[in-house]
Amino acid sequence: MNHLSDVYKNSLLIKKNSQATLITMSTGMSMTTWENAGIIQRELAYYKALSKYIGNLLFLTYGEQTDSERHLLRQYIPGAQIVRMGSRLFSRIPNGFFMASFVPPFFIHKFHSLSMVRTNQISGSWAGISIARQKNIPFILRCGYLMSKNVHLDKQASIIKKKLTWLLEKWVARHAHAIIVTYPGAKKYLIDNHRIYPEKIIVIGNPIDIDRFSPLSICSKGKRDVLFIGRFMPEKNIQSILSACHKAKASITLLGKGPLKSEMVQYANALKLNAEFIDYMPNPHIPQLMDRHRLFLIASHYEGNPKALLEAMSCEMPCIASHIPEHNDLILHEKEGLLAPPSAKSLSEAIQQILSNESFGHTLGKNARKKILAEYSLESNALKESRLHEQVLKNFHCYQT
Repeated sequence: MNHLSDVYKNSLLIKKNSQATLITMSTGMSMTTWENAGIIQRELAYYKALSKYIGNLLFLTYGEQTDSERHLLRQYIPGAQIVRMGSRLFSRIPNGFFMASFVPPFFIHKFHSLSMVRTNQISGSWAGISIARQKNIPFILRCGYLMSKNVHLDKQASIIKKKLTWLLEKWVARHAHAIIVTYPGAKKYLIDNHRIYPEKIIVIGNPIDIDRFSPLSICSKGKRDVLFIGRFMPEKNIQSILSACHKAKASITLLGKGPLKSEMVQYANALKLNAEFIDYMPNPHIPQLMDRHRLFLIASHYEGNPKALLEAMSCEMPCIASHIPEHNDLILHEKEGLLAPPSAKSLSEAIQQILSNESFGHTLGKNARKKILAEYSLESNALKESRLHEQVLKNFHCYQT
């Protein structure tokens, strides 16, 4: 990959000053939560890259201890600041974290010297738009996933929750000065369902640390067959994955937690499948796990812009993904991976196609990494977003005058 020269990068830097960009975290989220989930390095690596262009960062977090939150953050971004809105009270009452996300605007005095507000996700973004409107500064909504769509597909969600989620999402999206989505389908959804102007929405995929997630070896000796990483939820279609591995006589490792995990463990045992279940692994250790497997498999019924799949592609793993619009945007079939219907039979055939032809798998993996290098690296994404910040600030101040 050709890196930007230092001279060229410096010419694109947004002028830094004492003002900061506020990053609002999702409802109930904190640095501690990210640390416990093993994803803090992955989440903050991008903000560190972005801060080189847009300057100082201030994070709105819902952690309970200011000192620990600040310590965790500054391990990765030394100059970043914290505004904490967490309380043990909210964790003890029903829907407490959701209620907590409406509290920050009442403490507007804590949010000083800001030039812009940018969200980490839609969840909790209403706090960000409220602060931006009070401070009279621009607001960028970033959507890694569509909250109203996910809630609508949740069979256990009440009608009230679905309606409230839809209304909040629509209100925030309509008042945003710009919207970042991670895949084209999300842009279409916002246009069709919330009547957002297309010009206001930009597609920037999830950023991948291409140096950390890189191929480690080419030897397949001693490797297990299939790797799955994700939550054990109905939409992940894990039963079909296990059945497919059984049909293909393939071993599988599954990393993740979720409400269906115990049921899936029992199902794998009933199949007498060579399956290994792992609850937790810090994200920096994932490349080594990927290196120990021949292929990556994701068979979701619906997705956003799945980071685990992008990371596997970056590691040159041959990948199999269910034939759904979100995966079709990422993988060119039989060039950058395989797309298959999410049935056990079809997935099994795809597994056998890769396991029986090692050179074909290597070609898929190499092409997949080329895709990530060209479109999803931390550096290229940070540069794209910095240009958006610059344009939003320029347009906002022109409008004000």
